[in-house]
Amino acid sequence: MDEFLTLLIYIAVLFAVSLAAARLPYFMNSQESRLHLMIAFSAGIMIGVLFVMLLPEALERTEDGGYEYTWAGYMILAGVIVALLFDCLVKHLMPEGDNEERDHDITSMSAFLGLAIHCFFDGLSLAAAFVAGEEIGVLVLIALCLHKVVVVFSLSTTMSMGSKKDEAWKYLVLFCLITPLAAIPSYLVIDGQDIGFAGLALCFSVGIFAFVTLCDMLPESFHENEGSTQRLGLLMLGIAIVIAVALISHELMGGVEI
Repeated sequence: MDEFLTLLIYIAVLFAVSLAAARLPYFMNSQESRLHLMIAFSAGIMIGVLFVMLLPEALERTEDGGYEYTWAGYMILAGVIVALLFDCLVKHLMPEGDNEERDHDITSMSAFLGLAIHCFFDGLSLAAAFVAGEEIGVLVLIALCLHKVVVVFSLSTTMSMGSKKDEAWKYLVLFCLITPLAAIPSYLVIDGQDIGFAGLALCFSVGIFAFVTLCDMLPESFHENEGSTQRLGLLMLGIAIVIAVALISHELMGGVEI
């Protein structure tokens, strides 16, 4: 089979898996009590993704790009500041209404922005792995599918809490397309050399994602005392799932550098 056609099949599989994970929260019961349990579970996934997946990858790519870790700290801080300013600005400009739904809308868009940058480099990773060999490409595809399930499910849970679910779905479809669309041009132009700015861009996205996770999602999970033990359990379950996915992905990739 033609090599480029094979890559397109891989991309289609990744998109289908991502889309299915994005749709799942829409079929779940949206009662208030159940919704807060989903938020806690989603927050656990986001915390795990932040510290187990995003941060280590950002630091590793920063070092590979020849930058000192000091620059990583600056870019993470810049991401936090930008997310904070965005949060304050939008709250100031948005019309008064349901404050809780408005806050959910802001959190959703901030999470979307932070993860979108990471998704672009997932596409680059898939293309680089495919260039390294079809067998390696298959393993990386499986690892990315596992990764996408937890990340997209978490983002979809967050975005489905907002005031405009139909509009949120359009953003989720766009989000699911980012990695596939990034993989195609990356495959066409890649020459085996590292892209130096990748690490710093990822560090910036880590800062945005850290603000969303620790300042929005985590407080939202525990702003009510009732059922806090159950929510804590789901939070820890979310973290554990991300750790398991990260370990399985690492084993599948066999330590391959892409």
